[in-house]
Amino acid sequence: MRVYLLLLTVSFFLISCEPTRRAAPPLPPGVERGQTWEESADHGYTDDIYITPSYTTYPLKGARNLLNALHSTYRTESCNNAPRKATIRYVISEEGEVMNIHPITQLESTCVDKIRDAIQKFEFFPAEHNDRSVKMLMAITFSRDRL
Repeated sequence: MRVYLLLLTVSFFLISCEPTRRAAPPLPPGVERGQTWEESADHGYTDDIYITPSYTTYPLKGARNLLNALHSTYRTESCNNAPRKATIRYVISEEGEVMNIHPITQLESTCVDKIRDAIQKFEFFPAEHNDRSVKMLMAITFSRDRL
């Protein structure tokens, strides 16, 4: 009986720790769910990449850990000539992997490669729209200043 109760307790704990889909935040007036990235074809994507899916993607290790990893990477020698703050866009696949990054801020190629390596170490919970996993475009801004 004790083993059964212990097993039941452990199973409840494991179920409560399972990642779940996260509803997208409220949208401003005039913006609708299901909009896609208009520039996706310019960057070599053939499928739709959503900007406003029903359920948004998020890093399984946490957004703060992602920001810390990018912050520490941005402070390395390879990014010394970069501006104080940088913004990148990144595409998350249906499986929750980072497909590619697209810097908004002008950065050197070595810095972009280091940032790409850092962000690709993270696994994401995939975005969903109409009950199916979809690709999603995300953006993040980070700086070399202390967090």
